[in-house]
Amino acid sequence: MRVVRLSGLVSAGLLLSLLTAQAQTQTQPQTQDPSAGDPRRNQAAKLAGLAGFVNLECPGLRSDPARLKQTVEALGVDAASLETGDLHLIATRYIAAYQKDVAANCRKAEATFGPQGSIIPGLIVPR
Repeated sequence: MRVVRLSGLVSAGLLLSLLTAQAQTQTQPQTQDPSAGDPRRNQAAKLAGLAGFVNLECPGLRSDPARLKQTVEALGVDAASLETGDLHLIATRYIAAYQKDVAANCRKAEATFGPQGSIIPGLIVPR
């Protein structure tokens, strides 16, 4: 098992879900639709949604595109696949969910993904 040091949204549950997803992926056969039920793809879309939300709604903050790409690809997802199709739709849904409490989610994004972030530091940076 390869350990990847992620520095970047939602909570420490991200790491737990990534580890759980890796364990499940190793024990379960692939379905016909590679995006169906793949938690790593969902996590990549969630991170892309967070980055989009920060860019739209958080004054003084922005996402670091290079760091986002690095993180998404560490999950085994092609960053370009987030720009269209099902992953783009999922990311857009996350943006809408984060917009329900802009102030709290901007603070949380900075705390978990900002320069001193607890999960993926440097995913969110000052403007």
